[in-house]
Amino acid sequence: MRIEIDQSGKIEQTDMHTVVAFRNDEQYSVLLKKKIKVEILTDYRNEYKDIHYRLFAILIFYCIRNYLHKTQLIVIDIEYERRDADIKKHLITFIRKDYLDFDKNLIIFSRIGKESRAHRIAYQTLIGKLAPNKIITKNEVENLL
Repeated sequence: MRIEIDQSGKIEQTDMHTVVAFRNDEQYSVLLKKKIKVEILTDYRNEYKDIHYRLFAILIFYCIRNYLHKTQLIVIDIEYERRDADIKKHLITFIRKDYLDFDKNLIIFSRIGKESRAHRIAYQTLIGKLAPNKIITKNEVENLL
């Protein structure tokens, strides 16, 4: 299965929620409420200089973790220029806690575009037209930090 991932409401936009979603044969979305996002960014900004990218990787992980056993390729929209390697490093660390032999080459970054189904799911979830499959808690984020 090929998974394309998109984000709506960037991590640094603290006045709105953040949604990470995919949609191909199946669909899944996770939502991080702005209140929790601000708490995480405030609590951990001095401990982790790359907290925005870690948090993005955490949201991706929670979005795809139930589908990793049947994934052939994960395509992540380029949200943060020149930070792909950092995001991928964190994501691989989270994945390998459950899947020790996960092939890091299955994760690539590419422009997904506004016409992708993943973008539509992420955006519609952000504006409240769709319910997220999962709302991420502060504890779930902290478990991976």
